[in-house]
Amino acid sequence: MPLRIPFGLDRLPRTLRLDDPRLPGVTVGRDKLRLNTQPLPAEAMVSAAGDHAARVAAMKQFLRKLCGDYAPQRLRFVDCYIDCMAAHLETYRDELARDLQRYDGLYAPEDWLWSAPCPLPRAWLPGQGEMVPVDFAFWDGTQPVAIDLGGSLGKARIVVVRITPGVLASDPLALLEILPDTFRFFWRGQILPTSPFRRPIPLGVVGETTVSLREA
Repeated sequence: MPLRIPFGLDRLPRTLRLDDPRLPGVTVGRDKLRLNTQPLPAEAMVSAAGDHAARVAAMKQFLRKLCGDYAPQRLRFVDCYIDCMAAHLETYRDELARDLQRYDGLYAPEDWLWSAPCPLPRAWLPGQGEMVPVDFAFWDGTQPVAIDLGGSLGKARIVVVRITPGVLASDPLALLEILPDTFRFFWRGQILPTSPFRRPIPLGVVGETTVSLREA
């Protein structure tokens, strides 16, 4: 059954239902929620017109803006997580480069970064009869995974990964040792790298065929 996860919120408004489109959130189902599942908002892509490094910086900035005020640990997690996924890819760069040779330079190993699981800052997840705020939430295709940076989740009935400040200050790959196995080899099973820095194709008609709203 699809689940809608509100995020980017310190509190849930009492006057809005969870499925209200005015409430920031994402609906998840059988597929893992990835960095490239949805295109970034246009305003987040302004600074990403350059190379891969510029796009990584833009993604970090987009996620950091959702972390809220006075949240240094969340900000550190964003940087550490993206760096961790990039370092994990780098470990397998030669293998990935060989697999992409057939595309004659169209893709590079680092393009697979956008297939990594997507963190949702200040998310809200179903707990014991109520919605529970978490520092970050991920969706692995079957269940949510909560990241707790302050030890405040108690016995919420969700998968919780508690991360100490020391981990965020160490080698980025140290984070990978704490995260569930579903965070490893996140590129496997994907057909081609897909970027979140893409524009939507508007609803229209081509010839006699109706074109539905989809991403370029």
